[in-house]
Amino acid sequence: MSQPSNWPLPAGSSRIVLPLELTQQLSQHPLTKHLYPLAYGHYLQAHGHSATRQTHSDYLLIFCHQGRGHYQLTHQQKIIQGELNAGQLLLIPQHVAHHYAADESNPWSIYWLHFQGSSAQAALANLRLTVATPTLSIQHWRTLLPLVTDLLNLQHQRFTIAGGVLAATLLQHLLAQLPLLTEPTTGSSFSLPALERFMRDNCHRDLSLDDFAAFTGLSRYHFAKKFKALTHTAPMRYFNQLKIDLACQLLDTTTDSIRTIATAVGFDDPYYFSRLFKKTMGIAPQFYRDTHQQQDI
Repeated sequence: MSQPSNWPLPAGSSRIVLPLELTQQLSQHPLTKHLYPLAYGHYLQAHGHSATRQTHSDYLLIFCHQGRGHYQLTHQQKIIQGELNAGQLLLIPQHVAHHYAADESNPWSIYWLHFQGSSAQAALANLRLTVATPTLSIQHWRTLLPLVTDLLNLQHQRFTIAGGVLAATLLQHLLAQLPLLTEPTTGSSFSLPALERFMRDNCHRDLSLDDFAAFTGLSRYHFAKKFKALTHTAPMRYFNQLKIDLACQLLDTTTDSIRTIATAVGFDDPYYFSRLFKKTMGIAPQFYRDTHQQQDI
């Protein structure tokens, strides 16, 4: 495979390279041989990031979600070059020499993926991309974040063939969804399941209405209005309910202190957490734990 760049990783960025033995197994496995990942990652504000390859043995996808960068492809003595801006995807086929780099003044933040398989060229055609037109604008890209998060979270596990099959399945799902996300946005809709997944994945954080509006690509006003129409509740109340649901699980299944549980669900102030818990559940966290432990007995 073409080796990923050796750009030094700062905090918050990630780079996952699957072991050669595993990718060889994936290339033969009936569930994965048509499309499987070789390496992937997420680079944040990648100042100084660049790569030049004269020999390129796999397919490379780069999606820019912030900032910008530049690319140049060389194919059949023709040079194709351009700028990759936020919301755009670049897909470089195998056997195409190329160079790309983050912009010096506004360096890109990117998700990237090296992949291979017997259907890799078909995936390229499904996106209607060619060497001459290698970029695509993705209007609704935030709906893919739950899939991307699942893929990146595999770095915390030891890669086995089962994990490799899961990674390949996530990749296949991601590539299959991309053509559906290139239609013009209406500016008034979003994927509620994707947003709910984003909320659940971030229950440990102190997120605001602005964070959720940014996730959906809507203004605060239009997001709050649309969310309430879909769920009959306000976004922050919904998010806090998810946090309290998680806190109940922790109270039921762990012996962690109330302070520790408050921190785990994104509250630095355990007293505020206790007040919110009582307002939501009707009883204080400790009384909830004591009552449920007695019921279990």
